[in-house]
Order: sequence, then C-alpha cells, then structure tokens
Amino acid sequence: MTGAKGWAFLTGDPTADAAVPPSGATGHLTILAAAAMALLAVLALMLALAGGRLAERWSAALVGTATVEVAVAADAARAAAVLRQTPGIAAVRELDAGAVRDLLAQWVADPAMLEGLDMPVLLEVSETPDLDLEALRARLRGEVPGAVYHEHDVAGAGVPAAAGRLWALAVGLLAVTFVVNAVVITLAARASLAMNGQVIETLRQLGAQDSYVARAFVRRFALRGFFGAALGTALGLALVAVVPQGAAGALLAGLRPSTLAGWSGALAIPPLTGLMAFLATRRAAFRVLTRIR
Repeated sequence: MTGAKGWAFLTGDPTADAAVPPSGATGHLTILAAAAMALLAVLALMLALAGGRLAERWSAALVGTATVEVAVAADAARAAAVLRQTPGIAAVRELDAGAVRDLLAQWVADPAMLEGLDMPVLLEVSETPDLDLEALRARLRGEVPGAVYHEHDVAGAGVPAAAGRLWALAVGLLAVTFVVNAVVITLAARASLAMNGQVIETLRQLGAQDSYVARAFVRRFALRGFFGAALGTALGLALVAVVPQGAAGALLAGLRPSTLAGWSGALAIPPLTGLMAFLATRRAAFRVLTRIR
C-alpha cells in the first residue's frame, strides 16, 4: 500500500461509509476482542522480556560463587579454615541456621515445618579464576570428609535453557493472541457482510463494484481492530506500570521492563493488529461478496 493509497484508506470514502450501515454488535465485538487480545499480547511480550532479564541476573549472580555444605559446626570451622588457606578463594562467609531456613522456605509449601529441624551449615564461597578446584576438593575430602562443595556455575547451567523455554512460551502466547484476533475479526466481518446482503445487492444494482463495497467494510473493521488494540495495549502497559510493589504485586512487578526499549516494543501491537485486521477482513469480504448474488 503506497503512501497515497494508505492516506486514502485512513481518511475513507464518505459516500461508501454512508452507504454501508453500522455493524451493531459485531462492531463492538471487534473492538472488545482486539482490546482483550492486545492486553494479553502486552503481558506475553513482557513475560518474554522478563525471562531474558531473569536469565541474565541469575547467571551473573552464580558466576564465581559456590557453597560448601557440612553437617556439624565443628566441621564447618575446619572447612572454613581450609577454604581461607586455599589460593583462589576470595571470601568465605558462614550462614547461620536462620539464614538457611530462609533459603529453604522458598521451596517448601509450609515453612513452619522447617522449625525444629537440624539445619546443615552452609559456607558461602567467592572464587577467583585461578582456583584449582580439583585440588581443593581433594583437600576437603581428606580433612573434612563430610563437606560437599556445590559449584553454582554447574547448578545454574540450565538457567539459559529454562529462560529460552520461557521466552518461546511467551512468543507462542503472543502468536496465539494474534491468531485469535484474526479469527474473531474475520467472523465479525463475515457476519456484518451477511447481515447487509440486501444493501450490498442494492449498491450493485446502482453500479457499485465489489471493491467499492469491500473497501468500506475493510476500512471499518481494520480501524476498529487498531483502536481496540490501542486500548488494550494502553490498559496492559498501565497495569504493568502501576502495579504495587511487594508480595501482592510481585508477579506483575517482575514483568515491568527496565529500559525504554522494553516499553516501546509494545507500541508495535496496535499497528500490527490493524494490519492483520485489514488483511483478514479484505480476504473475508471478497469471499462473502462472491457468494452474495
């Protein structure tokens, strides 16, 4: 569509628009469906962006860190001494029982069940690139047999893959919203054309071409799709932007983009919806017009 044709499409033909009667409930359905699907599309897009940010944050937090697990405090003291004497260990910090319970509470249904249990002693370790990990493991086995050295890099190896699956899921949801939107707009356009069969036949008898009739319907439904999507996008961005911090809004707060580019990506949803509505309605219009004789 060239610039001149695009402007003519947006401004419309007053004669054709006046000749085509209002669509009634189908028009409201188009706007409502476009708004709802755009709202879901915004949340799906924010989910995809959040997955990437989460993977980066987790990967950065796991690099150069490890945890040593020991069963009793006496072993913890010996393990800490071994670690501090090892080249390549930058820092060692012991986590008390309360801190360990706080870590485990995130993974159990009822944190109260952890009360009264004997918690293992954990040593938080910061590594440097020159650490000889095999030599350290051998020394720990010899001096502190009960110590277990957990590498965070190994434990976090699946983080990028998990984030990739989350991103693929979000993109899939985004695609589904556009497909559902196209189906609803197509059905609404077909229903509107079918309901106005007598008007279309009258216009034909007066010499109107199918392209003249279709243009008015297509323009009407494409603009409804665009404005409905713009409304849904605005609602979605507002929902993500104003959600309160804290536990009640933790999920949506995590979806909030951290950069202007993340916010602006959602602005492509209304024009894409309008284009999709244009293509879907145009195809449906000419199909229906060939059957109305």
